[in-house]
Amino acid sequence: MKTANRLSRSSLCRCATVAALLLTAISPADAADPQPPEGFHAIFNGKDLTGWYGLNPHRVTKLEGEKKEANLKQQREEFSANWTVENGELVNDGHGPYATTEKEYGDIELLLEYKTVAKADSGIYLRGTPQVQIWDWHQKFDPKRPTRKPHLGSGGLFNNSPTAEGRDPMVLADKPFGEWNKFRVRQVGSHTWVWLNGELVVDGAIMENFWDRSKPLPAKGPIMLQTHGGEIRWRNIFLREIGAEEGKKLISETETDDSLSKSLTLHASFDHGLDADFARGDRTSYVRSGKDYVHAEPTDDVKFVKEGRFGGALDFVHKSAFRPAFKDTGILDYNSKSWSSTVSVWLRLNPDKDLEPGYCDPVQIVGNDTKKGFIFLEFSKDETPRFFRYAIRPLTSIWNPDGVSWADIPFDKRPMVQVEKPSFSREKWTHVVFTLENVNDQKKTQRGVLYMDGVRQGAIEDWELTFDWDPAQVFLVLGAAYVGQMDDLATFDRALTEAEVKRIYQLKDGISELRP
Repeated sequence: MKTANRLSRSSLCRCATVAALLLTAISPADAADPQPPEGFHAIFNGKDLTGWYGLNPHRVTKLEGEKKEANLKQQREEFSANWTVENGELVNDGHGPYATTEKEYGDIELLLEYKTVAKADSGIYLRGTPQVQIWDWHQKFDPKRPTRKPHLGSGGLFNNSPTAEGRDPMVLADKPFGEWNKFRVRQVGSHTWVWLNGELVVDGAIMENFWDRSKPLPAKGPIMLQTHGGEIRWRNIFLREIGAEEGKKLISETETDDSLSKSLTLHASFDHGLDADFARGDRTSYVRSGKDYVHAEPTDDVKFVKEGRFGGALDFVHKSAFRPAFKDTGILDYNSKSWSSTVSVWLRLNPDKDLEPGYCDPVQIVGNDTKKGFIFLEFSKDETPRFFRYAIRPLTSIWNPDGVSWADIPFDKRPMVQVEKPSFSREKWTHVVFTLENVNDQKKTQRGVLYMDGVRQGAIEDWELTFDWDPAQVFLVLGAAYVGQMDDLATFDRALTEAEVKRIYQLKDGISELRP
């Protein structure tokens, strides 16, 4: 019995040893061993904080000498109190210095995944410079803080100047809380590309040097994972360094691409809301409230319908003062030297039955003063059937020096294209495109062209198209006294050709086919 007992205990010991070995073999650390794609290497090993230290650069910018050295030392010591590793994930509790790579990098491609919580705010510093932004995208726009737009989603270069390209993401690509988000970030020189969950949200925009905007980004610097008020988890942090030849090729492709896709600056499908689905500027749809512009929300007068031209559509049920608008910067890019642009939209209505009395403008481009310039699509107010027009009114001194009423000026003396029997109907959608070419540039041919269903209707030519708008107050406005439906709004950064307009008209799934 004693021998048998000894054998049993011995067997148990061996079994325990084997079990321990098996457990060790499938421990969380090993199970979470990072597996980088070909060409990449892991810069977080999934087990500990090796290769990383703590640094919040904002805490030391005004310090010098011994005080700065003491602060840097303190942040390194604080690092492990706020950053831990759990099951292959790098976890921050919302406090402490930022996780910073010991190694510095230049041109790179970075892959990583993150998961965060409500009201948290984080980001990725590149070359020690802020930042690829991470938001709680459920937050509402606050007009008292107009440069903060968390509702547009993560991935934008938030520390760029408010009007700079890339500051806001081109599309909303965030996943719901509790799910992992995947970033792919490419940086070559000062150019930055960001993909979030497979969607391109920043397309080669210049990342400004936050520390000194008069200078480009430093040639090298650390990668930093910011902490700011809420738990965030990171995993699968992989990197590859981009060589000089590849970098030159990527920059060259960026500078020479002039395709329709590259020229697209805004797309609003109206499938999910009034905000644009994609924009190279601000995707927010605004309405004026007193002196402020607030985030536009549907009303009883402006609703959504499911049966649009492509998916859902916007339905202006009644004539009202509710006019959704998009800010110009990055979308139309009005400027005082030479301005070209294109606006595309689908409309469905019977003008003679649906519209209420008075002029009706489904689309306008306005500045700070209509006497300094005014652009609009217009249904006339008295004629039956109603005329459809595209007008470019430059400085009043040019087109109307005698101050005559618009209605009293002969048709052929107005800077407009007029269609006497437009083919609008409740039973079908009509595609409308208007272009602007070389506005404010008298050294080049200046014109505006109107297209309907891919066919050129006429041009505004032989006019001096000089404006004097304040660029900060230029808006693309929708639904001024309009009654009818609207879908698939888009803008481009140049005057499209007739062939390109026809191609847009023939797109099976609309402008979404062109999005990068």
